[in-house]
Amino acid sequence: MGHPILIVLAWIILAITIRVAAPSWKQVALDGDFDYLPAEMSSIAGGRLLDEAFPGERSRSEIVLVVARTDGKTLLKTDAVVGFDLLRRLYHRLGEVSWRRAIDLGYQGGPIVPGTAAEPWLNLAKEALDGSIAADDKFYERISNQVPDDKATLLTPRIAIAYWDRAKLLESLGGFEETVAKDFEAALVLKPDLPTLATPIEERELESWRNMLDVLSWNDSVIGSQLRSDGARLAVIQLSSELAATSNIATVEVVKELIADVLQYSNSYTKPGLRLEMTGSAATGGETLMAARDAIRYTELITVIMILVILALVYRAPLLVLVPMVSIGVAVAVSTALVALLSDWSMREVVPWLDMRLFTTSRIFIVVILFGAGTDYCLFLISRIREEVIRGGDWSQTGTQPGWSESCQRALSGVLGALIGSALTTVVGLGMLWVAEFGKFHYTGPVIAICLLVGLLVCTTLTPALLLLIGPAAFWPTKPSSTGLLVDPLLGDPSHESNSSRLWNFVALSITRYPYAMLLAGLAILCVPAFFGLKNERAVTYDLTSQLSRDADSRVGLDLLSQHFDIGKINPVTLLIVQPRDVEREQLETQIKTLTKQIYDLDGVLSVRTADDPLGDFSPRQEMGLLSSAAWKRRALRNHRVAKRYFFSSIDAYENRLARLDVIMEGDPFSTETAAYVSGVESFLLEQTATTGSELYGAKVLLTGTTPSIIDLRDVTLRDNRRIKIVVVLAVFLVLLVVIRRVLLCSYLIVTVLLSYYATLGLTHLFFRFAYGDDFVGLDWKLPLFLFVILVAIGQDYNVYLVTRIVEEERRLGWVAALRRAVTRTGGIITACGLVMAATFLSMTASAWLPPIVQVMGIGHSDDTFMLRGIIELGFALGLGVLIDTFYVRPILVPSFVAAVGRLRQSRDKKRARSEASGSLDL
Repeated sequence: MGHPILIVLAWIILAITIRVAAPSWKQVALDGDFDYLPAEMSSIAGGRLLDEAFPGERSRSEIVLVVARTDGKTLLKTDAVVGFDLLRRLYHRLGEVSWRRAIDLGYQGGPIVPGTAAEPWLNLAKEALDGSIAADDKFYERISNQVPDDKATLLTPRIAIAYWDRAKLLESLGGFEETVAKDFEAALVLKPDLPTLATPIEERELESWRNMLDVLSWNDSVIGSQLRSDGARLAVIQLSSELAATSNIATVEVVKELIADVLQYSNSYTKPGLRLEMTGSAATGGETLMAARDAIRYTELITVIMILVILALVYRAPLLVLVPMVSIGVAVAVSTALVALLSDWSMREVVPWLDMRLFTTSRIFIVVILFGAGTDYCLFLISRIREEVIRGGDWSQTGTQPGWSESCQRALSGVLGALIGSALTTVVGLGMLWVAEFGKFHYTGPVIAICLLVGLLVCTTLTPALLLLIGPAAFWPTKPSSTGLLVDPLLGDPSHESNSSRLWNFVALSITRYPYAMLLAGLAILCVPAFFGLKNERAVTYDLTSQLSRDADSRVGLDLLSQHFDIGKINPVTLLIVQPRDVEREQLETQIKTLTKQIYDLDGVLSVRTADDPLGDFSPRQEMGLLSSAAWKRRALRNHRVAKRYFFSSIDAYENRLARLDVIMEGDPFSTETAAYVSGVESFLLEQTATTGSELYGAKVLLTGTTPSIIDLRDVTLRDNRRIKIVVVLAVFLVLLVVIRRVLLCSYLIVTVLLSYYATLGLTHLFFRFAYGDDFVGLDWKLPLFLFVILVAIGQDYNVYLVTRIVEEERRLGWVAALRRAVTRTGGIITACGLVMAATFLSMTASAWLPPIVQVMGIGHSDDTFMLRGIIELGFALGLGVLIDTFYVRPILVPSFVAAVGRLRQSRDKKRARSEASGSLDL
C-alpha cells in the first residue's frame, strides 16, 4: 500500500508479458465428453482397441443427410435430381480428402503398393471419384432437357472437376492411359478454362473436410438397401472425429453450405415439399459446440453490461465504476492467459509433473465467476473504505491525502480476513473437483480456482492501489466529508438512517426478538422445494440432442429420419471380442456365428452385423437357398469394401484373435431403456467369458459406441457426484472452522447451504418442466454437480462476511447488539454483492432471450437454433441459488440461528446465575 504506482506498473507489465507468452484460448481448449472418461472404461478401452486394430479407419461419429418429403409420402421420381446432385458433390469431396490423406501418408506417385498406409485411401479416392461421375451422369440424365443457361462452373451443370481429378489421379497411378485421355477431354469440354482454375490437390482448402472417412449412400448397389425406404434416402458421412470434437464445427458448417448449394441448384427440378436435412451424432455435437460458442459470447457481453449497470446504480460515481471494471478486466486477462500457458506447458510436458487441461466451456465459468466474485471483493473493500472515512477522525473537510491513505489501509486490513476467508471457501470448494474421475470435472474446478486466486490478488492489491492514486476524487461528483459520503439505495449510509438502513434495522430487530419463530418458519419454508429437489436430483438427461432447441437442424433432421428408419441403425453398439490366443480364422468365424444366434435372443436386439451378414439383414433363423437372390446378396456384401476391412483386423497382433460385431438396438441410443438393453447384452457376454466350456471363456469383451459411452458417462459421473459432495463439504467446513472457529455455527452454515442447493434444484426442475412442456426430458446431467459445488463454495461467501462481522462486533458489544449492528451494516453491501453474483450467473441464460430482443429492436437477426439448454439451465439455477442465499438464507436463517443460540446461551447463563445465587443463600 505504500507504493501504489509500483503496484499498478507491476500488474500492467505482468498482464502484457503473460498475454504475449501465452497461447490463445482456442489453441489449447479441448472439447468432447467421452474422450475424458477414465481409460479403463469399456467404451474408452474399446475405442482405443479399434484405433490399434483398424488404424485410420475408425468412424467415431457421422453426419446423416436425409432426403424426404414434408408430407411423409413416397418420394417422387423427380426427387432423384436432388439426391444425385448431393451424391456427386459428396463423392467428389471424399475423393479429394482420400487422395490428400494418401499424400500425407507418404504417397508420391506411381502404382498403388499393397500393404502401404496409402493403399486403402488411394483405392477409396478412385472409387469415390468413380461414384461422383456416375452420380453426375444420372443427375444430368434427369435435367438434360431443362439445363439453365447459366455460365458453367466446376460443379454445375456437370461436375467437371471430378473428371479432371480422376484423370490426374489415374495419371499419377499409371496404367489408365485411355481413361485419362477421355476424362481430360470431358473436363475440357465441360469447362474449357478448367486447367487455369483447378488447384493442385495438395493446395486445396480441405481442412473442414479432413475428418471424412467414407460416404455410404442409398445408391450403393450392395449396402444401399439399408439406407433407403419408399419415403426417404440417406447418405452417411463417416468421420474420424469424436461427436463433440471442436473440428466438427467447421465440418457441420461446410455440410450446411453444401446442402444450401444443392437445394439452390436442384430443388427447382422437382415439386415443392422435398426436404434435405442433416442429423447424426457429429451434427448434434457440432451444433452443441456452436451453441456453447454463442453462449460464451452472449454471456461475456451481458456480464459486462450488467456489472456496469449495477455499479452505476450503486455508486453513481464514474471512477468508482471504472476502478472495479479495470481490476476485474486485468484479473480476467491475467488469469485466462495464465491457465492457457500452464495448460500448454502441461500438454507439451514442459513441466513434467503439471497436469492441466482447458475446455471451451470452462471460459464461461471463469468469466462469470471472476466478474461476480471480483465485483463483490471490490464492493466490500470500497464499502469498508467509506465506513472508515466516516468513522475516522483524521479525515478532514479538505480531504487530505494522509487521511485518505490511512482510511484505505484500515479498510483493507479490516476486510482482508473476510475476503480471504470467503475466497478460500470458493477456491477450496472448486479445487476439490480434482478428485473427480471424469476429465471435464477433474480439470475445470482447479482451473477456476486458480483464476479466482488471481482475482483475489488483483482486488486486494491493484484495486486499493488505484483508489490510493485517485484519492477522494474517486467519489466525484459527490464530495466525501467527515459527516457522510454518498447515500444509495443498496449500501445505505453508515452515518444516516437511509431507507436501506431502516429495512435492515427492522430485519435485525425481528430476528433478535423472535429468533425461534424466524428460524423454524424459515427452515420449514425452504424444506418443501428442497424435498422435491432431493427427490429429482438424478432425474437428469444425458441426451445430447435434447440440449438443442427443436429448431436446431440436427433435431429437425432426427425427427425426419425417425419417421422412416430405426434410429439405432445409424448408432450401432460395437462389440469387440478378443480371444486370449490366436484362433484359426474358420474357427473364429464359427464362434461368431454361434454368438450371433445367442445375441439375437436378447432383449432389445433388432439385428447383428457380422462378417457373414454385414448389414444384419439375415436373421440366423432365416433360411435361404444356395442360389437364391438373398444368398447372392449376402455373398456380395461379404466382398464389399466396407465389410472386407471392417469385421476382422489385418494387424498381425489381432488378425486371428479379434472379431468385431455391430448390434442394432431398439429405441433411441440416448434413452435409459436402450441403455438397459445394452447393459443386458454386456452382462450376457461377460457371463460367457467367465463360464468354463464357453467358446468365449477367457476372452476380453469391450463395448463401444454412443450408448456404451453414455452408460460409462452416467456411471462415472454418478460416482463423482457422491465423492465430490463429501470432499467439498468437508473442505468448505474446514475452511469455515479456520475462519470462524465455532463448530456448531460452521456445521449449521453447511446445513443451510445444502438446504439452499436442494431447494434451488427443486425449483429449477419445476421451472424448466413447465417451460419446456412435453419437450422436457430432465435437466442437463452436469447441472446438479456444478450447482452443488458452486453454491456450496460461493454460497458461504456471504455467510462468512456476515459471521466474521458478528464476531468482530461481539468483541466490544453483547451478542444482541453485535448481531443487530452486523446485520444492519452488512445488509446493503451483501445484498448488492448477491445481486451482482446472481446477475452474472443469469447472464448465462442470455442466448435464450437476447437474440429475440435484438431482432425485435431491429439490430440483427435472431437465430435460436444455437441455444444450449444445459448452459441456460445452469445459469438460471445458479442465479436462483445465489438469490435464495442472498435474500433468504443469509438475512433470515443464519442470523436467526445465531440469535437462537445466543438466547439459549443467555437463558443458560441466567439459570446458572440464579442457581449460584440460590446456593449462596442456602449457605
